[in-house]
Amino acid sequence: MPSTLTPTGAAQAAALGASTQKAPNERKAASVTLRKASGKVWRDPTLDDWPKEDYRLFCGDLGNEVTDDLLANAFRKYSSFQKAKVIRDKRTGKTKGYGFVSFSAPEDMVAALRDVNGRYVGNRPVRLKKSNWKDKGLDSEKNGASLLRKLSYCIPQDSKKLQKFKKLKIKQDPNIQKERVKLARQQEELANLARKKK
Repeated sequence: MPSTLTPTGAAQAAALGASTQKAPNERKAASVTLRKASGKVWRDPTLDDWPKEDYRLFCGDLGNEVTDDLLANAFRKYSSFQKAKVIRDKRTGKTKGYGFVSFSAPEDMVAALRDVNGRYVGNRPVRLKKSNWKDKGLDSEKNGASLLRKLSYCIPQDSKKLQKFKKLKIKQDPNIQKERVKLARQQEELANLARKKK
């Protein structure tokens, strides 16, 4: 489903498309994955390594000792297993504590989610959930038909954090308070007279 872009977003996407286009003599089919967040559009080369139509699991609570091979060994028994990747910090090389596993069949993904969730991978039990990477793409249904674009105003939400604060008592001018009380009494009297006339 094609998504609508703001003029700046369209310009960014066009600039990215122009910068990623190959010269005519280089006719290789290059896949370009565009991402969108915070009103910005960029090319995400990390998704080019993954299969296009796959079913992916998010693996959380991974220790620093977990490698791609160790994560893959936990899921190799499933016939449609394709790839496992542990996300690492570029500077330090340590894991960020999560990774992804790819399957070509949704049945194997569900079976792995049921069987491997809570099992030890390395020194910690792994937490699995369905990955939402498809929702973050530029052409996803979530970005294309976003309900946020249809809102014309925000509705304030009650927050527990705000309830913790004490209300400040601000001293007002006594003359202003007397005038307000006087006006309120006059309005009550007028309302009483109106009731009596009826």
